[in-house]
Amino acid sequence: MSLRVMLASLRRHSLMPALVLLQVAFACAILCNVFFLAWQRLEPMLAPSGLDADNLIVVDNLAAMGRSFTVAETEAGERALRAVPGVRAASAGFALPMVDSASILLNLRGPTQVAVGVSAFFGKGLVQSLGLKMLGGRDFVASEYRPWGIGASNGDDAWNTGAAQPIIITQALADKLFGRANPLGQMLIDPEDKDGHGYQVIGVVKHMLRNQLGLAIDGRADYTVLLARSIGNTAMLNYAVRVDPSMREAAMQGVKKAIERQFAPLMSGGVQPRVEFYADKRDEALKSSRATLWLLLGLVLTIAIVTLVGIMGLTGFWVQRRTRQIGIRRALGARRADILRYFLLENVLIVGAGIALGMLLAYVGNLMLMHYYELSHLPLAYLPMGAAVMLAMGQLGVWGPARRAAAVPPVVATRSV
Repeated sequence: MSLRVMLASLRRHSLMPALVLLQVAFACAILCNVFFLAWQRLEPMLAPSGLDADNLIVVDNLAAMGRSFTVAETEAGERALRAVPGVRAASAGFALPMVDSASILLNLRGPTQVAVGVSAFFGKGLVQSLGLKMLGGRDFVASEYRPWGIGASNGDDAWNTGAAQPIIITQALADKLFGRANPLGQMLIDPEDKDGHGYQVIGVVKHMLRNQLGLAIDGRADYTVLLARSIGNTAMLNYAVRVDPSMREAAMQGVKKAIERQFAPLMSGGVQPRVEFYADKRDEALKSSRATLWLLLGLVLTIAIVTLVGIMGLTGFWVQRRTRQIGIRRALGARRADILRYFLLENVLIVGAGIALGMLLAYVGNLMLMHYYELSHLPLAYLPMGAAVMLAMGQLGVWGPARRAAAVPPVVATRSV
């Protein structure tokens, strides 16, 4: 049967095809946006941290009592932690991984003039303490660190001499800012800092997950840098401590005791330091994302089941209404395969029209969500993804009714009314 005859038949009996079309359209629109939301929750879970996550202890929530921690107290804390059996490296830092109490955001621009928002960590010896893997270049040397904290120049003295500050970036950030060019020795500037002399890339690490997990989406999970800053006078203090894998638990107990011994007299009343493995902190930080992901997956499953049952029911009724037509075609020599192919092709036309309408609704719906809920823009790649799922469900839904129609003997079909 020609396509023209098939379309004419659908126009004469338009109610059932229209119901299937509308059901597919709304389901496709919802699925496209749900897939997008689910991926945004899943992306930070799948992103590699780049750290020695299982053996990294993060100490945060160290708050001074009515004053600031001095440089001497900060360095004494480092020495106390390094003296703990099983500790391989320890560094005082600021805005460390999975520390949500502090964060540093920079806008950096490279030769391509692309400005990228990045997260920054700093502290002496963080490459070793975090267990980062260097892909090229080198770590900071002692003379490159500038003090950071209350009353410090925060590195501005380096700029006043006309020298660019050294910076270590991730491979993903290097690809974004420099493309295929070698990033080592390249210059970066902060467009918002008019008096700065910029940064010079001296090293590249494989991965370094940013601590703002809400920004770790759309391929931006590794948009992170290390700055050459040493911790000076500060009211808040964090430490990164990497331990021997064979002494994890013993080292954890030792770190807790060292922190208690070193900082208990200096801490603000009622504030307790948090001493946790990085892996546990990340797991806790992603708890709400996992719950949301399960909710979205349940929504996808519900939509799939309802859509599949709906297509099967409507198509089954539609096929039953045309039993006499099927019998006539069988009597005229149509094979079972011809009947099956007819209904599958007809379903492709109906579902295809529903998918086209659904993709339009998905895009419009995303614009509304962006307006009212500040949702990210729906990438166009999710539209064919939702379309493919709906097309597969449409064919699966029509398969059973189409086989039953093809199996009807001609003599029975021609007697049906």
